[in-house]
Order: sequence, then C-alpha cells, then structure tokens
Amino acid sequence: MTEETPPCAGCGKYIELREAAKLSGDYRAAADYELLRRQHPAHEAPSVMTARRGLPT
Repeated sequence: MTEETPPCAGCGKYIELREAAKLSGDYRAAADYELLRRQHPAHEAPSVMTARRGLPT
C-alpha cells in the first residue's frame, strides 16, 4: 500500500481501531493495531520476497 493507494477494508479497519485506541489513550493497543496493519499482506503483485517470507501469494 502506498500513499496514493486507498486502504483495503482490512487495512481500513486496523486504521480505525488504531485511531480509536489513540484517542482513548491506549497507545499500546494503537501500536498493536499499527503492527497488524503493516503485517497485512500487500495488495500488489506478489514478489520474490513475498514468497521467501512465506506470505500468501
């Protein structure tokens, strides 16, 4: 996902949860949601590195 690409529904949900956690002051949960968003599979064509990391293609 890049700045120009809108987030998918899964990424969008993690972003919403992260922001809600930040607003409530739960920064640990916010960091957890950001980690989940970053680990969400890429929505671009799979690369060699994707296969090496064992992510779904």
